[in-house]
Amino acid sequence: MVTMLPWHQIDGTRKRASSYDVSGGNMDCWTFAPGETRTLLEHEGSPGALLHIWFTLYSEDPSYLRNTAVSIQFDGEVTVAEVPIGIFTGTGPWAVNDLVSQPVSIMRSRRLNKDQQGVGFGSVNLTWYMPFSSNCIVQIHNRSEKELMMHFYVDYLAECAPPSARPLLFHANHNLCARTVPQRRHASETDMTNDLIDYDSRNLSNEHNYVWADIDGFEGNYVGTVLAVESHPDRHGKWYEGDDMFFIDGRSWPPALHGTGTEDYFGMAWGVHRRYQGWNLGVTHYERGITDHDRFYDGRFVVYRWHLADPIPFRRSLHASIEAGHANDCEQSYESVAFWYGRRVEPTNLP
Repeated sequence: MVTMLPWHQIDGTRKRASSYDVSGGNMDCWTFAPGETRTLLEHEGSPGALLHIWFTLYSEDPSYLRNTAVSIQFDGEVTVAEVPIGIFTGTGPWAVNDLVSQPVSIMRSRRLNKDQQGVGFGSVNLTWYMPFSSNCIVQIHNRSEKELMMHFYVDYLAECAPPSARPLLFHANHNLCARTVPQRRHASETDMTNDLIDYDSRNLSNEHNYVWADIDGFEGNYVGTVLAVESHPDRHGKWYEGDDMFFIDGRSWPPALHGTGTEDYFGMAWGVHRRYQGWNLGVTHYERGITDHDRFYDGRFVVYRWHLADPIPFRRSLHASIEAGHANDCEQSYESVAFWYGRRVEPTNLP
């Protein structure tokens, strides 16, 4: 869109929904009671697009990044279904972390001009372009037993010219596995300090992989992954040795895209070593020493990989997954969000 600005008048009318104080005062926030869902934006009747969402949250719940969720509906279809806000924004479930990237920016704040301990608070900016044909609904769910406070902007275009084709709608698929199931047993399993990989193990399928997205009956583009892993020393497996696999349009083994390791897919090498913010990849959460006997690869980690410069197109289906450790030897905690644009394909039009 940036390259279009000097040459083309942007179609549509700019609008905003926000939490401003309609009385003219300075209480520019909304309050959510425990268990309450509120609608930030409900637009009906014309084509448009979400352009920018800014918000900051406050809660006394130390797990509010898990217990606050977002839902988005486009053209009558729920494409983001109660996804926890922490993993959805790329900061993860454990703390608000700085992040500077193309579609997401986060700045950890000094609330009341004081450094925050623990989970903390901050500001989030989302600039995913999210078009729709006629209607859009954005909702926030407070699933906590504590009250939630939210300041927000939702900037969008409305009254756009009717599109020549149905737009590819923005989707975010959430997955959570509290403990993956290791697919092999060997001697080193009894020695949790053993850091060796069983190179004799083989995996020639995605059957037991941790799944990012299983998309069927859609055409579209896969555009990003956020992955959070908690690796505990009392559980087996080196998590970042797992290979990514993308099976496109029903192709059988081998997958169209087969990776060489989890850290490789997320743009790193030889492990995950520190926080790093990149335009299309990085590490937002890096926490070591969760026990007094961690192995060198244990801890809590959140990594992201945007495919905006290298999208993965599909015409009818996409199965995106990753091994949980080499040959799925891990029993660790995995959580993820897969981002993609897509529209339903009629069965008669499937290639």
